[in-house]
Amino acid sequence: MATVEMPKSVPCQFNAGGMAPCEKPSDNGLCSEHENLKCCCCGKKALRSCETGMGGLCCGSPLCPNCQHGEDGIHVTAAVYAKQINEREKFEDTGEESPQMLAKRGLPIGLPRNLKEILDGDRKGWTNKPCWALEISHGLMGFFPAIVEATNVMVLVSDKPSIFRIWKSLKPRWSKLIECECIVNDEGTVAYAMRIKSDEDKKSSLPQKLFSVTEIEELFKKNPTPFRWAPGFFGSETDAEQFKWIIEKAETGKVA
Repeated sequence: MATVEMPKSVPCQFNAGGMAPCEKPSDNGLCSEHENLKCCCCGKKALRSCETGMGGLCCGSPLCPNCQHGEDGIHVTAAVYAKQINEREKFEDTGEESPQMLAKRGLPIGLPRNLKEILDGDRKGWTNKPCWALEISHGLMGFFPAIVEATNVMVLVSDKPSIFRIWKSLKPRWSKLIECECIVNDEGTVAYAMRIKSDEDKKSSLPQKLFSVTEIEELFKKNPTPFRWAPGFFGSETDAEQFKWIIEKAETGKVA
């Protein structure tokens, strides 16, 4: 029998140097599964899967070598990611949020940077009020609140009936009501959680958009389901009856 010459092959380079490298034999460095895969951000050829952790799992979205998992779970180009990093570093150094960082939470520029600035200054125009928000219940790291659909703006209200109306409109998931004392401006548009144990706590309390009853009503008029759970966490699903029970327990003052 004559010697058979084996065809030459190149290991698939998808995820080379990262977690779970493919390495299937190929003739061009990418196997059939990966050769036509496009970056979910820029559309160029994808050569890796996103390894950013999300709710205990990896994101897994296809990416080119340059695009990154950016702020709020949105994949961005290298230039946008670099800008986000610069803004984050400036915030860590000075406590000053960029206009883009504020806009993501539905806030204007020109606000006190944190609770400490309010408490150390003239508190005229600010009043303490109880406020409410919602979050997914889970035993892992991370905070996954109720947010406005098509945004990353967390829902925070000072009207308790409104938070239950919002809760009942959401997708059934194991979730809970958050009550916190806040200092609120006279216009009822901005709130800071009253973390007052130390100066660091005060500095970590950043401005949050506060939704009025009128704003909630307008959102429901435009869309019967104007709110959703923050993305990035997998699990905690429940059925409609169990979800109703969770809300009723909170509504009657019994923690679910």
